[in-house]
Amino acid sequence: MKSFIVILVISTVLLAANFTDDFDSYTPGSNLSSSPYWFSSDSSGSLIIAEDGSNRIAQTVWNGNKFVGYVCMGAGVWADGTIGCDVKFTGSQAAFALMSRINGFSSESYIAGMFAMIPPVGSTFIAYVDSTGGYNILAQDYFYPLNEDTWYSLNLEISGSDSVDISLSVNNSVNSHFVFTEYVLPAGLSGVAAGFDSTHVPLFSIDNFEVTDNIQSFTTTTFGGIKAIFR
Repeated sequence: MKSFIVILVISTVLLAANFTDDFDSYTPGSNLSSSPYWFSSDSSGSLIIAEDGSNRIAQTVWNGNKFVGYVCMGAGVWADGTIGCDVKFTGSQAAFALMSRINGFSSESYIAGMFAMIPPVGSTFIAYVDSTGGYNILAQDYFYPLNEDTWYSLNLEISGSDSVDISLSVNNSVNSHFVFTEYVLPAGLSGVAAGFDSTHVPLFSIDNFEVTDNIQSFTTTTFGGIKAIFR
């Protein structure tokens, strides 16, 4: 897995709200960043809409880079709620993560997802990303079986302000759970990230991206389109 950094670049205001995208409204070959709800780093790779039978999905295109990051503006900022999507892959030494409570000023966030070591050997993880882009693994399920060309449903549920409660579910079953009082982040944005280390270029496919914001005690706003940068 690699480091994750997020930079604030555009000024606008968004309210927290639920957001779903099954990518079926896109034209095959279009880039997710062509949507008003998604922003990506210009120096990063891309997620391109592809056809999977009668279904449309988003797939990684690396463009010479080993990292892809997209931040969803459609859901605005949120603190308590769930982010999830369906994902499948081919390749090894590759990671896919859901990103939550992304802070556009400090670049901090929480991430959770899966790392395909040498399929079918893999692992799942929950981590905190600090302001330098380094990460601290909070929970990890070693030797979790991950098979190529198999759809997995990932969901990251998060709540709390004094202490933070994070759960990662795989195929609707809780896989990892962690409660902590360090690294407490306020409401933020959400998105997805992928990266790889091996010489064999992996392919990640995602579908049914969803952010569910639990009702906040007060209205939250954010400034900016966020671009995710990885190193």
